[in-house]
Amino acid sequence: MGFWLGTLVFAIFEALGFGLVHFSAKPKPTKLLHHTLVGTTVVCCWMMWGIVYLAQMHPLIRPILQG
Repeated sequence: MGFWLGTLVFAIFEALGFGLVHFSAKPKPTKLLHHTLVGTTVVCCWMMWGIVYLAQMHPLIRPILQG
């Protein structure tokens, strides 16, 4: 899975989370908090995934092959 496809998957997760919060039967004052929590969670997970993905593509230390 490429970086942009993974980013698209996380964008879909965020849209699903926002839709789930928006259409829930919670009172209006808590919806803003829940939207913030869902958005922050998905962005943090995406950043962690992206950093790990890119670190594996371009490692700072090259492995030494013995053979």
